[in-house]
Amino acid sequence: MKNPILKENIERFESMRHPLSLQAGIKEANRCLLCYDAPCSKACPAGTDPGKFIRQIKFLNFKGAARTIRNNNVLGSVCALICPVEKLCEEQCSALALEDPINIGGLQRFATEYGKHNNLEKNQPGKRTKAKVAIIGAGPAGLSCAAELAKRDYQITVFEKEQKAGGMPAITIPEFRLNQDALNYDIQNVMDLGVEIQFGASISCKEHIEKLKNDGFEAIFIASGLTKALKLPLLNNYQNALSYIQFLSEVKNGQLNIDVENKTVAVIGGGSVAVDSANTAKALGAKKVYLISLESLSELPADDEEVRLAQIMNIVFKSSTQITGIENANNEIIALAGQEVEWETPGNYSPSNAVLVNHTQFKIPVDIVVTAIGTAVADELPKVFEGLQTGAKNCVVANNQFQTNIPGVYAGGDVVNGGATAVEAVSHGKEAADEIDRFCSISGK
Repeated sequence: MKNPILKENIERFESMRHPLSLQAGIKEANRCLLCYDAPCSKACPAGTDPGKFIRQIKFLNFKGAARTIRNNNVLGSVCALICPVEKLCEEQCSALALEDPINIGGLQRFATEYGKHNNLEKNQPGKRTKAKVAIIGAGPAGLSCAAELAKRDYQITVFEKEQKAGGMPAITIPEFRLNQDALNYDIQNVMDLGVEIQFGASISCKEHIEKLKNDGFEAIFIASGLTKALKLPLLNNYQNALSYIQFLSEVKNGQLNIDVENKTVAVIGGGSVAVDSANTAKALGAKKVYLISLESLSELPADDEEVRLAQIMNIVFKSSTQITGIENANNEIIALAGQEVEWETPGNYSPSNAVLVNHTQFKIPVDIVVTAIGTAVADELPKVFEGLQTGAKNCVVANNQFQTNIPGVYAGGDVVNGGATAVEAVSHGKEAADEIDRFCSISGK
């Protein structure tokens, strides 16, 4: 069973759930059926192997469980908090046929925190005797790839343009869902392997790539993620209209210049970042928060738990609707006009498939508008790698081996798939490390 979500913790920007106690962790692990060919392990993209670490908890080998998670998924603490387990490992849990699935996310958090607080031995650095590999971006894919290659004695340098590691999860996911301690623990585990992270190191022009080659880097892994928030032209140039990246990152850094308390906030979008924005606004003391989405409530791309959290926070869902106009005064939006929609072709959730429903117009007075309708790759990336093949949203085109059309240049994570989960990005990083290792071995590096 999961511990309850604590609304008061969210309002203090503290972890929304208490971790499982020792007794609760043992009790939950004892519900495991010890499947021989554990379906939960097969369902984990990153190969964290919940079947193994739950078995270790069940037999009181807590440090062993922590080692299993850390060895298989270097972002195990992060994934324990933000991974959509209801759609992955827990959905495949055999216990589901009898009762509720095992609380795999809770047990993963239990094990990682036990290791953190009970002197689990540090990772040992690799020998750094093999080729130099450059990783662009210290998000989940980049850190995962870096860790796997460092274990194999490669000389790894991660170039991160921000002043902290963790990628978009570190920048935008609210503290009540992803606490900084979990991030710091996982990042330190990566650095303990001998990975060097250079902060404020933007790879932004082709001369930077030439310098990497001149410095002896034999392979490059692009893991820069999605950093450009998509815009609604209707809302451009209004001072009270923010992208979700600006809003969430400024809140995390304590730099939000707009007062949210007792205001009406409208968040446009239906994905995880939209729900995070809505819940964050409510936690900051907003009087009313609307979540406006083209999708119906049952179609929202946000995870089920995120939607439940929004319901606990009394977010007002304006689903199956589209913004059609605004009212403004003094360069600020004061109201949004909208209309209900239905899908011309069922199951196609593209905005171009939405059809306005007659006589369903509405108007919402607002003080602040946050747009969360998607993210794209930064515009400069195609210019950095001359001739790099890209597709929709500037995403890098890579084959099943994560190889781009440029020899020795690999790519993975959101920069390739257009935006998925952190655990899938970790998986990309691990698999790309295998391919980079193969490439360097064939090259004799």
